[in-house]
Amino acid sequence: KGNGFAVSRKVDGRKQHIGCTATAEEGALLYARKLGTEASAAAAAAAAAESMTAAEAEQAAAAEGLTLVRSSRSSTGFEGVYANSKGGGFNVSKWVRGARQYLGCAATAEEGALLYA
Repeated sequence: KGNGFAVSRKVDGRKQHIGCTATAEEGALLYARKLGTEASAAAAAAAAAESMTAAEAEQAAAAEGLTLVRSSRSSTGFEGVYANSKGGGFNVSKWVRGARQYLGCAATAEEGALLYA
């Protein structure tokens, strides 16, 4: 455990193992090769279009009448938003009836706060 990266994808609702790599970058390359040129370009474009900048998240919250919940206890500055321990991105969760409920992940802390709101 803790050595390398397992690369997989879902096909027809089932997990398909692609391989193992030493680095995340090698894993991304292996995944892209498995998808092929056109599919990997489309997936990359879709992923880029999905993430919001901090300013976009703030604007979306205001437009939807939501308040991003600030927290002095969190290193991100937002309630329920935590930096991903494996690098890049932020995990978002909240407590519901005594149990932690995972809400998803986000590219920025502000995007995570919007998900939490």
